[in-house]
Amino acid sequence: MPIPDSPHYNATVVARTEYTSALRTYYIQPDQPFEPYMAGQYVTLGLESSVPRTGAILPEMRPPQEGKMVLRAYSIASAGFETEVLQFYVAHVPGGSLTPRLWSLEPGDRIQVGRRIIGNFTLENALTRTLVMVGTGTGIAPFLAMVRQHAAARPDLKFVLLQGATRRAELGYLSEFRALSRALPNFTYLPAISRPHLDPLWKGQTGRLTVYFQDGGKLLREQAGVETDPKESDIYLCGSPGMVRDISLSVEAAGYHKWTKAQPSPLHVEEYWKDKE
Repeated sequence: MPIPDSPHYNATVVARTEYTSALRTYYIQPDQPFEPYMAGQYVTLGLESSVPRTGAILPEMRPPQEGKMVLRAYSIASAGFETEVLQFYVAHVPGGSLTPRLWSLEPGDRIQVGRRIIGNFTLENALTRTLVMVGTGTGIAPFLAMVRQHAAARPDLKFVLLQGATRRAELGYLSEFRALSRALPNFTYLPAISRPHLDPLWKGQTGRLTVYFQDGGKLLREQAGVETDPKESDIYLCGSPGMVRDISLSVEAAGYHKWTKAQPSPLHVEEYWKDKE
């Protein structure tokens, strides 16, 4: 059943891809295309509170007021020049307010996309030519945009993507990343799953992504040829707060400090990601 339209809506869901029952990519076409933006930036998505919540749901952690829009920020997974249809990689949060409502949407349904694409989590703020991108869950969305836009166009840069999930099915875009790693000599892709007992056929790296930064970054050095040295590599973190905290603490011991506008530094953390519901 189509979701009722709203004067607040300014975009249309044109397609969606389902990886698991709780993990999807939405393809959303704004009524008016955006100007080009920087890969890694984000925008708000919004739905009326009257839209039903579906999927495996729990009571809302933050119930919206009746008649109010439910708004959340999401990284855009599309390259910055892809302005007519935007991609969003989304995980269903059972107690959330927006994602269970998103799960009600079918192609043709309407949604609100904020008119401002913003954020400093971009390669334009890198200080070195080696970029280590670390993402768990849907936190790989900004890195997908960065790789799609920059990896082929910037052979002078070295890209290393670490992607973590509990099992193979949750490694969204696995095939695309593997294909890019075979095609581009400056792109290294290192996926890992944390619960190999759920995926006995998995032959790749297991454990949390923190393993790459233990012992002075020994595994990262062995598998990607990258040193965890703030003079040699930028590190970008987006994903679970636990991963961000643990890797930040690990690399801070090597001299990294978090990037800010006032004090640019080679450790970049996407802070808004934790509000994904």
